[in-house]
Amino acid sequence: MNTFEKDSAYIAHAYGRLPLEFARASGSEVFGSDGKRYIDLGSGIAVNAFGHCDPVWTAAVEKQLGAFAHTSNYYYSAPQAELAERLCARTGLSRVFFSNSGAEANECAIKAARRFAFRKYGAESRSTVITLKNSFHGRTLCTL
Repeated sequence: MNTFEKDSAYIAHAYGRLPLEFARASGSEVFGSDGKRYIDLGSGIAVNAFGHCDPVWTAAVEKQLGAFAHTSNYYYSAPQAELAERLCARTGLSRVFFSNSGAEANECAIKAARRFAFRKYGAESRSTVITLKNSFHGRTLCTL
């Protein structure tokens, strides 16, 4: 079976896909299994702002994999605390929030906006969230 057939046989399709299989990437370029070159303007749906196969990022990931690959934010870890400190220093914010997905980040933003509106304007106002038509905000119930 090729990739498209395996995908059809084994993946539950909860959303549409484009008929394109990526085989490799470098920087802002991705290459289809047919060899066609594309510019990745979506950055892996905005989770890969460094580009593909960036040598500095790759080295940092390889180094981290030698310690542990992942831990949720249920636990403390030095890399997370150090990144939070650096982000606060660069942005002027007092705290940061780490999430595991764009949908989770959007849900946090919605909750924060609604809490702000409640505190500032009271329970009876400003609870509507406005989104763009035909846009992608995540795959959770709230962000769909």
